Amino acid sequence: MMLTQQDISNHIDINQSSVSELMKKLSIDWKTEGIDAIRVAYIRHLRGQAAGHKSDDGLDLIKERVMTERVDRELKELQVAEKRGTLINVSQLEPELMNMVGAFRAELMARDDKLASDLVTLYGIQVDVTILNEYTNAALEQFGRYNTCNYRVDDTDAGNTKTTGEVEHNRMVAKVPGDVVKINCEAGQI
Repeated sequence: MMLTQQDISNHIDINQSSVSELMKKLSIDWKTEGIDAIRVAYIRHLRGQAAGHKSDDGLDLIKERVMTERVDRELKELQVAEKRGTLINVSQLEPELMNMVGAFRAELMARDDKLASDLVTLYGIQVDVTILNEYTNAALEQFGRYNTCNYRVDDTDAGNTKTTGEVEHNRMVAKVPGDVVKINCEAGQI
């Protein structure tokens, strides 16, 4: 005797209109499977839903909960770092860094004239300031090409260069083990 959808509906106590959809969800061919196999598959499906493993649309709820908890934990870590004062808002830090770099550049450029003057005064050696300026400008050009997006710090304990983990969120950066700060760079900016 071949099963009908009405037989299945009566046996597992659901509406006949839901039987076809349920059979697709359970990957069961109701025309060839026996009523016992359908019942067992349906019971296992219900147990999975009751245990909170799968939603009606087949979404793995445990995996989703783990992902949500991970995001919540990371946000809480950022909040704690902010309260401890170890979180840096890059948009607030950037103007200060730009001022510092500008002052450093001005000091380096003035250094050449001071150095040439001191060499004449102390040792009577005449030095062409343009030669000193060439070295200073070369150093400044190299400094200008430095890519802050690939910031690496020499780990003195291990004696090798490595990058450690970082916590980033909305251009906020937290200091992490190894005193490495990685900045989320956009268009080559800090």
